[in-house]
Amino acid sequence: MKVGRIVRPVAYRAAAVALGLTALAGIAMTPAKAEDGAISAPAVERMIDQKIDQKIDQFRAETLDTKTIGPIVRQYLLENPGVLEEVLVALEAKREQDEATARSEALASNADEIFRSEHSPVAGNPDGDVTLVEFFDYNCGYCKRMLPALIDLMQSDPNLRVVFKEWPILTEGSAGAARVAHGIQMVAPERYLDFHLELMAQPGGGGGIDKERALAVAESLGIDRKAVEKASRKPEVDEAISENFRVAEALGLRGTPAFVVGEEVIPGAVSFEALQERIAEAREKECLTC
Repeated sequence: MKVGRIVRPVAYRAAAVALGLTALAGIAMTPAKAEDGAISAPAVERMIDQKIDQKIDQFRAETLDTKTIGPIVRQYLLENPGVLEEVLVALEAKREQDEATARSEALASNADEIFRSEHSPVAGNPDGDVTLVEFFDYNCGYCKRMLPALIDLMQSDPNLRVVFKEWPILTEGSAGAARVAHGIQMVAPERYLDFHLELMAQPGGGGGIDKERALAVAESLGIDRKAVEKASRKPEVDEAISENFRVAEALGLRGTPAFVVGEEVIPGAVSFEALQERIAEAREKECLTC
């Protein structure tokens, strides 16, 4: 067989391998020939590719089926159980990375609702350079434990802006208390923080903190009970609470308390020092839009 001179040695050896494989398989070849009877280089390359593809397909069909590969994989894992641990660690790392990415995207796309919603009460310095957002429930024990830290943060940091997100997820009573809180925000916004601190400081016991206990606290602070109750039934309150639920879901929050500061979501109760550190980091990054 005459091969054109332009075929390089590597291609020639590859062709020889393909020819040998074909011969073993009993497959006839009829390569294209040039006018002088020589086999053209492109024809040889195409022939090689075709034969290799055929052999790969044949190998897959004969060996890579579940009946063949399943027992092999099972035996390997039984003999090397450490592989499963490596897989689980990698899976958990990927899950955490995916959650972090999703939260970062949710923070960006919901920034106005998180940091600047007209429905959310604001405490501390309303013009502060860093905002700390808290999602809470009045019946949440861990939220109550965080109260001293929040007070200390507002007192020690004159440039801190704090946003409260009523997220009543624990009991039916929590929903009633949250509605009263929004009613106070509408009737006497300057007294919201006093109300919040007083109600949050009360123990949950008995029937828990509900609408009646919230109204009693409002009345004890000299706030018009009837006006608050009337305001708590307005559609704006439904909109506010629905917005908080929607944002919490977008951020992937799983419980209270949960905090947002700068570009970070902090789930669960953390120390005063931990929050202070996150606030300092946000301030250093000049996260003014947050």
